[in-house]
Amino acid sequence: MDNRTIVAPATAVGRAGISVIRISGRSARKISESMCGPLNEVSRLKKCTIKSSAGSILDVGMVVFFQSPNSYTGEDLVEFHCHGNPAIVNLIIDETLKLGAVIAEPGEFTKTAFLNNKIDLAQAESVADLISAQSKSAIIAANSSLTGEFSKEINLLIDAILKSRIFIEANIDFPEDDLDKVSLDSVDLDLKECMQRIELILSRAESGVKLREGYTVAIVGPPNAGKSSLLNFLAQEDVAITSEIPGTTRDLVKTSINLDGLVVEFVDTAGIRKSPENKIEQEGIDRSKDIISKANLTLLVQDVTNEQEFDLSLNEHLTVLNKSDLLQDSRVMEKDKLYFSSVTGEGLEILLETIIKVLGVDEANETSYMSRQRHIINLKSALRLIEESVVSIKEGSSLELVAENLRSAHHALGEILRPMSADDLLGEIFSEFCIGK
Repeated sequence: MDNRTIVAPATAVGRAGISVIRISGRSARKISESMCGPLNEVSRLKKCTIKSSAGSILDVGMVVFFQSPNSYTGEDLVEFHCHGNPAIVNLIIDETLKLGAVIAEPGEFTKTAFLNNKIDLAQAESVADLISAQSKSAIIAANSSLTGEFSKEINLLIDAILKSRIFIEANIDFPEDDLDKVSLDSVDLDLKECMQRIELILSRAESGVKLREGYTVAIVGPPNAGKSSLLNFLAQEDVAITSEIPGTTRDLVKTSINLDGLVVEFVDTAGIRKSPENKIEQEGIDRSKDIISKANLTLLVQDVTNEQEFDLSLNEHLTVLNKSDLLQDSRVMEKDKLYFSSVTGEGLEILLETIIKVLGVDEANETSYMSRQRHIINLKSALRLIEESVVSIKEGSSLELVAENLRSAHHALGEILRPMSADDLLGEIFSEFCIGK
């Protein structure tokens, strides 16, 4: 067990009405009382004068004490609520350091909560997700995971698999007790129910990954097709330079917008043509090709009056014909293409509706669990192993094989909440956190 007492500001850096300084660890109470006198009863704010060891008044504010194990970290935890002047915050923190505290690492308070079994790893990850959430749906999904709904589903699965494991392994250990067909059929049904539940959880978790990571939509096409104009319409401001001069856009220009609760990043790319004029334009084209390969969707923008062949291999894409206001007859419009006017904005609504439909934005809804790719990998692994167990039972394979697959499935699900070999993983996860959380 780490005996350090850690300290850090729990509020954002900068001037504000109030700043919160958090101290956690064995010496948290002692350090705090050295600075402000006896603390109030647990979980009750107390007005206090915060002083240095030399007797200088650092600030007049509030202090609250949370006693172990009933605190966020599971340790004694004290919060100073002081005036939001960065200089005051630094003075108070410096004083705690003189009294034996150390500066907390990014995410160390939440990491401590995890190590003290206050929360599981999925809940810990959702803390960071909640802080970075950019939409209502993402906030609701993060809170759902933080309050333990996702963890509860995983634990129910673990319990169900454990029940089947105990039955199978008991019959391996005591082969003299004949395993009747009815009992084995019951295990088979239980495992099939587990598979159904995993598939449902996977669906909600994959939607949560979309909420967390968002989508990337690349806007590509030949020079002067109106790619930058489309981006400016999407952003509702001039984020990209527009010009009649071919090759104006040399670097990637990005803007993020909220589409039905999901953050979608649109990337304006350099116009792609076979014979770039110089190395700089070629570099822009190379970067365009790279973002196309990574994007979830590509918008191929063409000038409706000068549609050109575009032989670049594209992933899933929509063809957008710009300058539709120049069409004299709407009857010439092709059904498989979208039309847009960078002059009037006509066609933008239909374009956005189509993007939402193609990306499946409506699937990333408020019933999602805020999830990570590692959750998806482990859920899919557990599903595959249980499927193999069901096949083995059906084919009359050895119970040892069934037991081993169930053990591995059990382990895969357990890794979501509390990894067995956690050091490297924890370091990676909590490094994403801000200091003071």
